[in-house]
Amino acid sequence: MNLKLNKRSEASQVIAFRHHGVAALVDNIVVGLRDKKCDVMVVQGAEDLDRQTIDYASVGALVVSTGIRCSRSFLELFPNLAGVIFVAIGTESIDLHDAAELNLVVAHGATSENWDSMAEATVLLMLALLYDLRHVETLLADNAPRPTDPPGRMLKGKTVGLVGFGRIAHSIASRLDGWGVDILVCSPSAADSNLPRSCRACGLDELLRHSDVVSLHAAVTDQTRGMIGQRELALMKPSSFLVNTARGALVDEPALVEALRNGRIKGAALDTFAREPLDVASPLRQFSNVILTPHLIGHTQEAIGSLVEACVENTLRVIEGRTPLIVKNPQQLQAWLAARR
Repeated sequence: MNLKLNKRSEASQVIAFRHHGVAALVDNIVVGLRDKKCDVMVVQGAEDLDRQTIDYASVGALVVSTGIRCSRSFLELFPNLAGVIFVAIGTESIDLHDAAELNLVVAHGATSENWDSMAEATVLLMLALLYDLRHVETLLADNAPRPTDPPGRMLKGKTVGLVGFGRIAHSIASRLDGWGVDILVCSPSAADSNLPRSCRACGLDELLRHSDVVSLHAAVTDQTRGMIGQRELALMKPSSFLVNTARGALVDEPALVEALRNGRIKGAALDTFAREPLDVASPLRQFSNVILTPHLIGHTQEAIGSLVEACVENTLRVIEGRTPLIVKNPQQLQAWLAARR
C-alpha cells in the first residue's frame, strides 16, 4: 500500500467546486468559510482548474459534490491534500480505497435533517402517486366533472419495497410504522433480526413481485448501476409504482419509458435522472402518470441549513487536523490523525 503520511503542513487553502445543482449550496458554504477567515477559491468544475492560477501544494481540502469525479489522478494533483468534504450525503464519486492509500479523510453531510427530509419527501411522493394527485389537480384546472369512481388508493394495507436500507430508508420505515403498511427490504446488510418490526428482508425479485410501491435508496456501484431495467420492471405489478429519490443511474431510463408506455407499471415519481438537468426532450416528460422533480424534492430549508453548517465545520476541522464532524471513512482516522501531528 502506497500510504501517504505527510506531516501536518501549511496547506490551508480550500477549493470549492461550484457547478450545476449545488451552486447555491456551495455559495452559502463559501460565505460560512470566509466568515471563519478560511482561504477559499471557488471553481466551476474540475476542467476549470487549468484556467486558474493555483498553488496546488497549498491546497489542504476540497469541497465537492458527487458531480465532481475524484479520481486518484485528480486527488494526486494536490500533494498536501488532507481531506475531501462532500456537501451532501453522497460520496460515490470517490474511491475510498484510493482515499485510504492517499491517507485522506472523507467527510460528508449525513445530517439527520438531510435524511429525515428525504424520508418525508419520499413518503410524500408515494402518497401523491397512490392518490393520483396530478390527475385530481387537473380535474379542477380543467373544470371537469367529478369522477364517479375516485382515482385514489390508500397506502394502508399496501406493501412498500425499499431497495437499499441506509439512513433514509430506515427513516421511511420509521415514518410508516403504524400506517398498516408491510415493508420489504432488499439490502446486502439487511436481515430480519436487525430490521424494524414492520420490515422483512427479501431478495430483489421477491420485492419487485410483491410491492405496490418500489422505492430506491441504494448507492450507485458497479453492481447497482441500471439495476432496475427491463427484466426488473417486468416483475413488478401492473398496479405498482416506482419512486426514485436516490440516484438516476440506478434506473435504465429507456426501459422505464417502455414500461410506462406499455402500462407495465402504473406510474413513477422521479427526483433524480441519469443526466441532470433532465433534457427538455426526455420522453419521461410525456406521461401524465409520472411525477418529475429536479433533484430538489427533499431539499428543505432545514436540510440545506444543516448541510451548510456541517460542511463548514467539516472543512475547518480537516484544515486544522481535527476529526471532522461527520466522517465517511472512520477506519482511516487513526492514520490520518497521526500524520497531522
